[in-house]
Amino acid sequence: MIEFFSQILNGLVIGNVYALVAIGFSLIFGVTNLINFAQGSLLMFGAFLAYTGVNLGLPLGVAVIASILGTTLLGMAIERIALRPLENAPWIAPLLSTLALTFMLDQAAEIIWTPEAHRFPSPFSNYSWVVGAAYITGVDIAILILSLIIMVGLWWFLTHTWSGRALRAMSQDLDAARQMGVPTDRLRQLAFGLGAALAAIAGVMVAMYYQNLYPQMGVPFGLKGFTAALLGGLASIPGAVVGGLLLGVLEALAVGYVGEGFRDMVAFGLLLLILTVRPQGLLGDKRLDALGGSRGASGVMPSTSIMIGQGGQPLMTGRPLTIPYGWLAAGVAVLALLPLVGLSDYIVQVGLVIVIFALLSVGLTMLSGAAGIMFLGFAGFFGVGAYVAALAAKMWGVPAEFAFVLAAVSTAILAAFVGLLCSSLTGHVVGLATLAMGVLIWLMLLNWTDVTGGPNGIFGIPRPRLLVAPGVSMSSLAAQYWQALALLVLAIFAAGRFLASPVGRSWRAIREDRVAAHAAGLPVRRYLVTSFALAGACAGLAGGAFAFLHRFISPDSFRLDSSFLMVAIIVLGGLGNLTGALIGAVLLLVLPEVLRDFADYRMILFGAILYLTLRFRPQGIAGVR
Repeated sequence: MIEFFSQILNGLVIGNVYALVAIGFSLIFGVTNLINFAQGSLLMFGAFLAYTGVNLGLPLGVAVIASILGTTLLGMAIERIALRPLENAPWIAPLLSTLALTFMLDQAAEIIWTPEAHRFPSPFSNYSWVVGAAYITGVDIAILILSLIIMVGLWWFLTHTWSGRALRAMSQDLDAARQMGVPTDRLRQLAFGLGAALAAIAGVMVAMYYQNLYPQMGVPFGLKGFTAALLGGLASIPGAVVGGLLLGVLEALAVGYVGEGFRDMVAFGLLLLILTVRPQGLLGDKRLDALGGSRGASGVMPSTSIMIGQGGQPLMTGRPLTIPYGWLAAGVAVLALLPLVGLSDYIVQVGLVIVIFALLSVGLTMLSGAAGIMFLGFAGFFGVGAYVAALAAKMWGVPAEFAFVLAAVSTAILAAFVGLLCSSLTGHVVGLATLAMGVLIWLMLLNWTDVTGGPNGIFGIPRPRLLVAPGVSMSSLAAQYWQALALLVLAIFAAGRFLASPVGRSWRAIREDRVAAHAAGLPVRRYLVTSFALAGACAGLAGGAFAFLHRFISPDSFRLDSSFLMVAIIVLGGLGNLTGALIGAVLLLVLPEVLRDFADYRMILFGAILYLTLRFRPQGIAGVR
């Protein structure tokens, strides 16, 4: 019983931190109808600014105030410089832009403060008391009191000041508020500033609670804050508080009675459950989806409506979809000669990595580009394929053909199941649900130690051997390169046939207007599940090639930044365009190699390319199909 009360108290303490982050999400979403993925990175920056102030000799309180001011200005700058130009763009553009900003800010923090964890001063940790059956520290008391003061102050601001009431009016009807003369641009920036300030305070609280901080802390805490906001109702500030406290308690109970490794699985499992069962949250409006879409087979908005150009005209044309097989054949021929022209193994290995990511891009083109499901956690499928192939080769000694088939079939089955869960979701919901799924798969790979090896991964994966040609050695890099290239050619040919077939036309009809497609009698769910399964098969093949290349895999290879790279590739190339996906894969993987002296800026480069593409050429290099 004593342990139970202690876990509840711990949950309420960290739940208050989640609540502050969740309130920031709710404020920004209520005013702008935008999910600001950069909120987690602002939390991280706020903590590091306070840490820097303390190291410069400032008292902790002064350092925290300076941190809040600096983070507030950063949040307002993000709104003014990066997001306001995309105000009238389709929803996917600002969503992906904030995701790009997240990775740019995180890598900038690694460059400024190094990737290692840093110890944060926590003077309140020297005090502790036993209250009833629970153990409480000075940090717990400080977080609880400060959170309560901030929440009461925010409530007073929103209910008793003109700006607060104007923000509430904007959240209820933006057009009406604008017609009444409310300065919506200024108040929109104010909402971002308030959200950033709350994130900075939460970041300092997290650093004090755990007594350390690190550059990658923003993404998990940002996603947990979003989970809390969604749990209570994304447009509801009281719901954000309730959701934060509830999430904190559930996490603490999971840690106390199941294990530390399940803390994050509770949060992201809960996020996926809410998105698929009750996306409006506990206190949200039952009549509406709080994320801007509606549930049900028909949906109301296309998931990749970046298909609408900046001028408001559809980028789709009436021309039939054709794949430039002549150019593709020439490109494949050039690639096939790569190991034969005396180039170093390093260049051949880079070519093999490009082929692997091109294979991933083919699958994601069918799913996100053609079918309209913006999958933000595709690295999860990539990881499943790699682990299945590695286990098949190492534990069972199967030939390469069987290992690739097992990886493709296993990943396709998993992807089809995910498709069943997500096929009734649209808009923001489906993107966030797939992101949660990708994180959950990564957590499974990280924590299922008996099978995956946990953080240590799987070593000594044997080189593939061919059943159909037992005398052919597959131990050389060139042989693996040609094998992966053959898989890519097969995937391009199959995907091209699907995209040009009635199935592909049905995918694009669903993407452009799911309501009309459903009304026309198309079996929407069946077509979407098919796209998931085919994309999963491509990811499984790519994962197998990746495992055989490196002979070692670990969960670190399948984190969110890999998913981000895949999304950047297909957006840069042009959604639904196979040729564009291949061009995007080559550009985004060759460019960092050309700029190896700037390798530390890799994610900043990817983020900048993705943002500039969304800002100035949303149809991508090769155009949208």
